[in-house]
Amino acid sequence: MMSQTVNAPRRGASVHPDASIHPTAIIDGEVTIGPGTVIGPGCMILGTLGPVRIGAGCTLVARAIVNGPISIGDGNVLYPNACLGFAPQDLEFDPQSAGAGCIIGNRNTFREGVTIHRGRTDVPTRMGDSNYWMTNTHLGHEGVVGNHCIFASGCVLAAHVVVEDRVIIGGCTAIHQFVRLGRGSFVSGAIGLGLDLPPWFMATGNNLAASVNLVGLRRSGATAEDVHDVRWCFKTVYRNGGTPQQAIPALEERASRPAVAECLAFIKSTKRGICHGAGRAARGTGGGAAARD
Repeated sequence: MMSQTVNAPRRGASVHPDASIHPTAIIDGEVTIGPGTVIGPGCMILGTLGPVRIGAGCTLVARAIVNGPISIGDGNVLYPNACLGFAPQDLEFDPQSAGAGCIIGNRNTFREGVTIHRGRTDVPTRMGDSNYWMTNTHLGHEGVVGNHCIFASGCVLAAHVVVEDRVIIGGCTAIHQFVRLGRGSFVSGAIGLGLDLPPWFMATGNNLAASVNLVGLRRSGATAEDVHDVRWCFKTVYRNGGTPQQAIPALEERASRPAVAECLAFIKSTKRGICHGAGRAARGTGGGAAARD
């Protein structure tokens, strides 16, 4: 067991007696650490700008840094050099201002070099449960992430991005501010998105949706009817010769079916527009002429 002694001030800190704190860890300010949590060597838990709450059974392997205000749920794992809760990368934001902070759910994994920035205004950066952040991934301020998502190494999400449940993003991919990624969508690696990607669709090039995430659908437990309806939505939106907005009446006719209703609601609520379609684009092809409706 690690020693529970710390070599730094514990002003306002509340550490559960079942937590294990390495002697080289620094805990300062208004910090609450739950039972069974392990704070490894060189970690810093800073509640000097705002309160830090770390739930039960978390593991900070080494040199991880958590900066308040932030609430971290149970069973999360932070690998070396993961940094959660620092100021947004906004030149107009005072880094000494607490802002709205971060709210992190349960059982998330943050691999080496992950950065999650706190909210800039009165809206916190928020994340659900069981997400896996691979090395050197980033979530900007006021981003919203659901549950059971995977972010491959080097992918970056700008401020205000919304990622719904069961989304997978490939490595070295960039997601523009305010973009939404629908439930179960899949984004290939080494591309960029500045438009919304509807539920269960696959982006295979820059702003290009060219397929349906059939593997993700089946893994999620979708019924054969749901799979059929998602494929029908994709064909209706992208293969009928019109624009996505022109597909809305056809979608409305089948809106009693859950998968169709989900796609319809997503398209109706888009503010940036949704990704373009293409005839039969190969995986990894870029945007350009082939990406136009």
